[in-house]
Amino acid sequence: MGYDNSGRAAAAKANRTRVLAAARAAFLESGWAGTTIRGVAEGAGVSQETVYKTFGNKAALLKAVHDVAMAGDDEPVSVADRPAAQRVRAATTPEEGAAAYAAMAREISERAGPLMRVMLASRGGDADLEAYAATLDEQRLVGTTIHLGHWAERGWLRTDATRARDIVWMLISPAVHEMTVARGWSGDDYEAWLAETLRATILTDS
Repeated sequence: MGYDNSGRAAAAKANRTRVLAAARAAFLESGWAGTTIRGVAEGAGVSQETVYKTFGNKAALLKAVHDVAMAGDDEPVSVADRPAAQRVRAATTPEEGAAAYAAMAREISERAGPLMRVMLASRGGDADLEAYAATLDEQRLVGTTIHLGHWAERGWLRTDATRARDIVWMLISPAVHEMTVARGWSGDDYEAWLAETLRATILTDS
């Protein structure tokens, strides 16, 4: 009879879930500088060694927490395969595409926004955090390239695909979303503005 390690796997997953929850709470309450692996471990009821073995360092832990916020859960399903992204791909007109993309950007920004405030407030003071921020920028560029590629194939772009990709990459920057929050915009305001801006800057009328 083979060895059944399902119990160990379940325990590891439960530990990961507790660590992610404790880390999110710590980052939001204490910021980047005030959050420690020791504090996260104590909050999760695990050893510091468990946190280090599972995530590596503090920047990797923040990335894992952010990934959960981006996706909505810790399941191994990429953002590109989530319902919001599927609705963008299923759009049949530029207007529908802009609306779906804006809705997706809003959904992600609202979930990840609080953590992005932590990162944006601490940039420039930590090499690991800077590397993590650069990784996020690159991931956003990859995702934008994929969606803009679909739009280009359908003939929806009024400018070349590379220029359009760069415009969208900038528009959906966390820093831009945070500026709308700072100005008192609602989620509806942000979504409507983004959809309108996509239609006006990169998409054809039909």
